[in-house]
Amino acid sequence: MTTQELREGQLSLDEVHSKMKMLEAEIHKRIVGMDECIKYTLICLYAGGHILIEGVPGLAKTLLFKTLAEATHEEFRRISFAADLLPKDIVGIEHFDPVTKQVELVVKGPIHTNILLADELNRARTTSKGSILEPMEEGQVTTELGGTYKLGKMFMVVATQNPVEEEGTFGLGRAERDRFLMMVPIGYPTPEEEEAIIQRYGVEGGMPPVTPVVGEDDILAARQAMRTLVHVEPAIVGKIQQIVNQTRPERSSIDEVRRLVEIGGGGSPRAGIYIIQSARVHAAFRGNEFVTPQDIAEVLMPIFRHRIVFKPGEVEPEDSEMRIAEIVDKVIREVL
Repeated sequence: MTTQELREGQLSLDEVHSKMKMLEAEIHKRIVGMDECIKYTLICLYAGGHILIEGVPGLAKTLLFKTLAEATHEEFRRISFAADLLPKDIVGIEHFDPVTKQVELVVKGPIHTNILLADELNRARTTSKGSILEPMEEGQVTTELGGTYKLGKMFMVVATQNPVEEEGTFGLGRAERDRFLMMVPIGYPTPEEEEAIIQRYGVEGGMPPVTPVVGEDDILAARQAMRTLVHVEPAIVGKIQQIVNQTRPERSSIDEVRRLVEIGGGGSPRAGIYIIQSARVHAAFRGNEFVTPQDIAEVLMPIFRHRIVFKPGEVEPEDSEMRIAEIVDKVIREVL
């Protein structure tokens, strides 16, 4: 039990930690490997943020998120962002009643769910991608006819994108990327993991059953408990501000940042907020009452991976992951 005083009916930190571990174990009943992706997906879930996954087809991304929905007993919908997708295919169909002057949503689109998989987001037109930007930020949908519809407190977008070098893909804009708390790449499994996948799904066959181990009330209660029970010292807040500042070429003391990063291409204040939220969840995931520099260091790469923008021509696309990792490592050594 945490040494801090609990409010009546509030989860203890031990209970939050235990339920997180139960959820992680339930997902691993179906998913072999992908430890980092699962960890960061759970951090986004408990922090109330959205996650962007990059990888080639066939790596079990959809299975991961379907399993997450089953294990949390949440409604799950999927949208394939093909080039011909229209906003109404996402939001739904409205009807305007000329007598009452009211707009009514007569057919709900797939965005009206709790966990939304936006599959191959970078294949869609700008208008279609725009239909999920407001819901990600505001938790509501506004339609062309002026109707506004609230989404649930658990609304979470888990988007996938194909590598930008693939035919028919378009890089997401900076504002689009910034709506995601984290971006995580998925590569091919290790030989041992792939052998286990073939054994489980090719030889044994069938889909291992998953039991719902947490629900919406559990996750919302955990979010509240972490805000109360996982303490953030003022010195930690100061370090996070310094970290974000060091990614900005206008203010950074790191040579690679000043030389390679575009003016305005560093972290925004939103990045600092996301670091706090994610580090808090990471601390709870480890069963700790205080956010430590280790918690901060663990969440920096997925938060900055899609936020640091290089000057045109300075870094080849295939080298950007390595360069960002180098910058994050230097920021950690400089500040933490």
